[in-house]
Amino acid sequence: MEAEDPLSQLRDIHLPEAVTFWPPAIGWWLLLALILIGLGFIYRQAIIAMIQRRKLANVLDELEQAYSHYNEQSAFEHKRNAAGLAFLASINVLLNRVALVMFPDAPSEKLSGSQWLEFLDSFDAGSDFTKGAGRVLADGVYQRRFDADTDALYALVKGWVEKRYQKKSQAHAQRFAQTESQS
Repeated sequence: MEAEDPLSQLRDIHLPEAVTFWPPAIGWWLLLALILIGLGFIYRQAIIAMIQRRKLANVLDELEQAYSHYNEQSAFEHKRNAAGLAFLASINVLLNRVALVMFPDAPSEKLSGSQWLEFLDSFDAGSDFTKGAGRVLADGVYQRRFDADTDALYALVKGWVEKRYQKKSQAHAQRFAQTESQS
């Protein structure tokens, strides 16, 4: 009698079921959550930057309107003085609004004269407001005759406003970097 082949009694090789992509493992869910959180932070920073750019554009547009109004009115000799005093008043109001928005804790709305100019100079190392073209802002609107270098004053105010908004954007970026590094 012939011996039976013991291998013939074994079952054939069983292949495992194909691995499906759904549902994903927990690691993929965590990665998706981190990506969504990161995109949310990026979106938030983009919105903040867009709002800052829009605010800056509005302020600079208002400054440009005041400057062009002065230039139009100063073409007429009898309107030059009134236009210059209106230009100084509008610049003071504009600077005060920017200071209130950028530095809400500072007492900028209560300052006038040389204290106001020192406040404006305190943010930069220079003395462009107290000793430069900006000194006319201290009491310029109370003078009878307007005699200021409007081009230099316009450039000074424009530069000051742009620096404030630039520093505010940098502060937001630094705060964002700190929160990212802490998490």
